[in-house]
Amino acid sequence: MKTIKTNKGIGTTRRGFLGGTAAAGAYAALGAPALAQEKTVHLGASLPLTGPYEKVSKIYRDAYDFWTKTSGGTMKVAGEDWKVDWTIYDDENNASRTAQLTEKLISDDSVDLIVGTYGTDTVLAQGAIARKHNKLTVQAGAASSRVDQEIGGHTTYTLVGYIKDYPALAMEYLATVEPKPTRVALVTMDDPVYREMAVGVKEKCEKHGMEVVFEDVLPMDTRDLRPTVLKMKNAGEIDAIYNTGWDVICIKLVEEMSALGVNPKAFVGGHLTTSPEVKATLQGKLKDVIGVTLWLPQLSYTDPFFESPAAFAAAFEAEYGYAPTYHAAMAYSVPIVYERALMNADPSDPFATDPLRAQLQSLEVETVWGPISFDEKGRISRGGAPVLQWLGDGPEPKVIFPEAIAEVA
Repeated sequence: MKTIKTNKGIGTTRRGFLGGTAAAGAYAALGAPALAQEKTVHLGASLPLTGPYEKVSKIYRDAYDFWTKTSGGTMKVAGEDWKVDWTIYDDENNASRTAQLTEKLISDDSVDLIVGTYGTDTVLAQGAIARKHNKLTVQAGAASSRVDQEIGGHTTYTLVGYIKDYPALAMEYLATVEPKPTRVALVTMDDPVYREMAVGVKEKCEKHGMEVVFEDVLPMDTRDLRPTVLKMKNAGEIDAIYNTGWDVICIKLVEEMSALGVNPKAFVGGHLTTSPEVKATLQGKLKDVIGVTLWLPQLSYTDPFFESPAAFAAAFEAEYGYAPTYHAAMAYSVPIVYERALMNADPSDPFATDPLRAQLQSLEVETVWGPISFDEKGRISRGGAPVLQWLGDGPEPKVIFPEAIAEVA
């Protein structure tokens, strides 16, 4: 069992990120206030820090750390500043291990608040154990409707919109293009959450007079996309291709399409074209690729600590050496959600489940992630994902749809 446990910060050991400096020292440098009577709020989580989601999990871990540093290592609870302590384990993207680790966090580590893991099955496993102990979770790592059906509202509150809605605005945008793409190819990963996204694409195709003429459903461990691209090349004229997979799948598809001369009118790379790995690998090949994004720094939101998402992004990149994706904005916002719900808690029992649930259910707050409030299933109230396109010689992502927030015509 791999453990990450730190005080006032999150790191790969009990020492902090910053050049081996002790985490407590790092926060002292940020001017954390001295507490007359030190009280501690203990946050706990697991993340798939090894395995296929290692890179995205690092973003979540860095974002939790960034919030802790930004807040000065404290959280406002029942009107007082409480010191923050974190325990994070590696669940290796294994739902059984996630359940075991959540049990450990609750029974052995006595955490006060549970922060969500990443991935549908692991989030569900975490929520099942939390429900057994009448604890709550706030998560930003699973967009599947299964979360709402099994643990939503009563146990789990979710900061990411429905996965099925991710493609909605992209397909609406394609319907406005002249000439409109009519023959669509779909690359679907063989996992329930990606199948849900594919259903969303198909429904929008039907609505907008497009036809899915080719679909390849790929095992989750697929890394060779040449067979898929060859099949698309032999499938007749294809106007648009939609990738439901993550950043690695997007990269492999673009590389093979370039090598094999597959050049549709539009390629929608999916929801992770803004991953640093995509730009670093594809560079100029990324030009004209379309993506959907849940967040970009150029959006206009306010935050308890930052005047804008752009300011957040600049500070995050200065700290960790890479530009934050939407995962960072979401994960950073999880502790803010908890803090807002706990500000006026009963000092005699601030983490009591029923009052905390009521506060979360009625919450209205804005962070760099955007406005946050929850529906009856504990899902953030949010529509489809805005559409971006990688433009210019750089290239750089620009919002192109919907028109109300578009950066380019």
